Amino acid sequence: MARSRERSPADLETHRLKNRECMRKARQRQRKELQEMQTTVFALEKQYAELSQRSAQAAQNNDPAVSQMCQDRKFAEAVAGAKRLGAENLYLQTLLKQNIIWEHQVQRVVDYDASDIVCATSTQSHTWQLNLDVLDEAQAEKELGFHRLTDWEFTRIILDNKSDTRNIGTRLLQRDNSTRIRRMQAFGWEIVQRIEGGVMEFVFTKKFSDLKVHEILQTKLSTDMELERSRKIKAETRRLQVIQWMGPNAFVFVHDVSSTGDIAVFRSVVARFLIEDTRDFPLNGSDLEDKTSGLVKGTGYILGTNSVNTDKAQHLSEEALAGKLAWADVALSVGIYDVVDPVSCETCQYVRWAGRTDYCSEEHAQRNASDTLQCMLRWEMLVIAPALNLVSICCN
Repeated sequence: MARSRERSPADLETHRLKNRECMRKARQRQRKELQEMQTTVFALEKQYAELSQRSAQAAQNNDPAVSQMCQDRKFAEAVAGAKRLGAENLYLQTLLKQNIIWEHQVQRVVDYDASDIVCATSTQSHTWQLNLDVLDEAQAEKELGFHRLTDWEFTRIILDNKSDTRNIGTRLLQRDNSTRIRRMQAFGWEIVQRIEGGVMEFVFTKKFSDLKVHEILQTKLSTDMELERSRKIKAETRRLQVIQWMGPNAFVFVHDVSSTGDIAVFRSVVARFLIEDTRDFPLNGSDLEDKTSGLVKGTGYILGTNSVNTDKAQHLSEEALAGKLAWADVALSVGIYDVVDPVSCETCQYVRWAGRTDYCSEEHAQRNASDTLQCMLRWEMLVIAPALNLVSICCN
């Protein structure tokens, strides 16, 4: 097992230039594809207009010869072709809109990652001082069936994670009398959990003051990437190895969690990333389900964790064959947002944990629900509380 070394400014600059060149080529390729699609659309529109004009002229002409021509098979095919071209035109226009939307989303992610690389180079953030345990590429493929992700694949994972966790939060925070949903309040947290089969979904929300949003999540990112520090939050963590480095705030790693019962270990290969985000919160913070008082937009960051697909079925270990190891599917996010009250102009921070885990059976899902809640409370005690105490000391 190799230990990662701290990257020098020259290495960072080389990596940044390589990423910039890759993205330049990708954007150039996308622009070329968009231009080709636009050219096709213009050609189809022109053909459609010509055929429509011919059809209109023929309908207005009462000459018997023209009437006979209208009944001709070729003219019928021309009319059918005009309809087909119109449908293709609409389809291609829809594709163009989708491409533009996706290009905008991808560019936002790339721009944030590139700006953070520059920041890390100049400030030498503590992210670069991590003592990471690294699993080399050949071993990762042999043991886990993992193949390196491209920038586009990683971006797609980020977008899917944001969509999934946001939908989970929206669904759970709606009023629902389902017996599977458990709602409670503890230590200032609004807690909602839902368990069905092996799937556990959750949303935890709490309001704070005087938190430095980016620093808190940077601390959590660094804590979660080192085994010994991660165990202080989640004691069941058994293995934590980086298998691909995508940037200062983006990693792919293998994560093993020990368990009691028939399955001894739950394994996940996950992508972890820190990105900018916005989210709406109700003005009446005492009831997060109350939308009658209006919404206010919060701006901040999310630390996302999402499972990565691998060829695991073709790389089963002895533990897996014996039924002692199972693969867990996860989609998680921890977001912290600055929210300004439009009435008092005071700024506060909302912290939201949200996500979904699939631990194979309801028994393990129930245990995971309890573990997740405990992890959140330990994280608040070890990360949030010291930050608040530091602010209090500085103010005094």
